[in-house]
Amino acid sequence: MSSNQARAGSEEAESASQASVQRPTNNSSRRPKSEGQEFRATIEDDPERAEFWLENTIRVLDELPCTPVECLKCDVSLLKDTSYLWWKIVTSVVPRESITWEFFQTEFRKKYINQSFLDQKRKELLELK
Repeated sequence: MSSNQARAGSEEAESASQASVQRPTNNSSRRPKSEGQEFRATIEDDPERAEFWLENTIRVLDELPCTPVECLKCDVSLLKDTSYLWWKIVTSVVPRESITWEFFQTEFRKKYINQSFLDQKRKELLELK
């Protein structure tokens, strides 16, 4: 093997190793860290889980340069299964111009976070003081 052939083989091997290092091993390395969590309603709807999900998505969206319309679209895209069907029903009986980010938050709280849960949390907070 000539020195030119050896050098060419060495350069090819180095190029191939650099390419393999640059290739991501899976798609999760390309996902943004702030990717939202999906929300699925269950038969045993847990108001605390729903409240945590909503507050977490609000916090994440507040950090992003999103308009209220984009916030609404993002949250709706995270609804799955029966929670998405619930939203489709709500939006089918409400005038389109009334469907806003604030409207979504209000309706979500009405559906998944009941008043007794909120009262209990307020009481716990007051007892901490």
